[in-house]
Amino acid sequence: MPSMFHSRVTIEAGDLVIIFMSRDNMTAITVTPGEFFHNKFGRYSHDEMIGVKFGSKLHSPPPQSGYIHLLRPTPELWTLSLPHRTQILYMPDIAYIIQRLCVRVGGKVIEAGTGSGSMTHSLSRAVGKRGLVNSFEYHKTRFEKAGEEFTEHGLTNVHLQHRNVCKDGFNEVKDVEAIFLDLPAPWEAIPHAVDALNPNLVTRICCFSPCIEQVTKTASALRDYGFSDVATQEVLIRTYDLVPPPPQNSHHLEDVSQITQRLRDHEKRKEERRVTQMRNAREKARILKEQQAKEEAEARGETEGESKEVDMAEDGTASRDKRKPSDEPSDEKESSKKPRTEGPEATTSEDLVADTEDPTEPTPTTIYDEPSVAWNSMVLIKPSPEMRGHTSYLTFATLYPAAIRAQLAAQDEATLRVPASTTRVGRVGELAAKADVSAADPEPTEVSEYGAPSFDAALGEVPEEELLPSTGP
Repeated sequence: MPSMFHSRVTIEAGDLVIIFMSRDNMTAITVTPGEFFHNKFGRYSHDEMIGVKFGSKLHSPPPQSGYIHLLRPTPELWTLSLPHRTQILYMPDIAYIIQRLCVRVGGKVIEAGTGSGSMTHSLSRAVGKRGLVNSFEYHKTRFEKAGEEFTEHGLTNVHLQHRNVCKDGFNEVKDVEAIFLDLPAPWEAIPHAVDALNPNLVTRICCFSPCIEQVTKTASALRDYGFSDVATQEVLIRTYDLVPPPPQNSHHLEDVSQITQRLRDHEKRKEERRVTQMRNAREKARILKEQQAKEEAEARGETEGESKEVDMAEDGTASRDKRKPSDEPSDEKESSKKPRTEGPEATTSEDLVADTEDPTEPTPTTIYDEPSVAWNSMVLIKPSPEMRGHTSYLTFATLYPAAIRAQLAAQDEATLRVPASTTRVGRVGELAAKADVSAADPEPTEVSEYGAPSFDAALGEVPEEELLPSTGP
């Protein structure tokens, strides 16, 4: 099978293609003539994919209106689309591990714990055709499935073995430059890792563990077997989305003075609306009051007419000269219909509007002059609200060649043999010298916190006032 890592422009039958539907929705298929790919957006024929360039958009036939993108496979895309058989490593961890292990083209590395093959694909690309990846998997089913995928993807530089490396070691694999352990108990495989690493080179190891208790045991085992520079890191990732710059004349491009003036104009319009509402309410109240007065006047006129007709029927006479005309408006009617010109309600709407405008208010001045910005040449970003949480801890260590380890051990031993009196001054130095003399006794003495029991006893007799100046800051 041809390798999945190629640079061909067009899709051919039998190629592995990554179907991209969204950032979080991808799947991998093998292009086979006569078959179809179905999803909720439509139906896509494999025959239409053959001959199309990688990266093209393929539309579904009617009545569906969906589309997909056809991408060339890479280890990064395979990690996002592979079938999960175990917890996998993602590219932030993978990239950091490969960089810290100094994996090079033509190198020879070991991976213990193949799993779903996410890390294996990246290691295969990193070492190239001249390199070799020795991958070990103790689970039979996962071993068989991973072997089928590596064969289909053309990973000829991967040698997969079914083996429990914690008990049986790494078989006959020797002289590797780096080891990656993704195991439940990596400390059990560290003794075998020392035998597999190249003793003439500076080699490195990485252990992938989800729990801090595993990290503690692993770090202790690494130090016991001569590893140096033991360190643990955790990789977290935050996605930043590119945001197009705001359009011209957008309020996002206004300076402080423009925004302040816009707020003032808004408050002015708000006050004008309030004045208009007050004017309308007063006009409505005035009309209602006039209607009520008119109804009251009409009611009084009808009552007076009825009483006069009764008087005329009783007396039997009618005196038109003495009767007051009903259509003549009375003083009370005139006073009720006459609009009021005094009081707070006499204020007109023009006066209310004029009151809101302060003629003495100064013209707003520029508060701050911001420098001109070339928005067309800028790229704006914003962090994604979601961030991938904890996956696992990465414990790294370095194993130096035997000659270098011997020199480092000699230096450490020489440092431990330095007398205590040479590293202390003053009264403490005198006590250390006495302790060194007493320590020359051929009888073995137990080493204490400060070097010897005799020094501990002498140090306990020194007053605190004399001890503090002697020990330094």
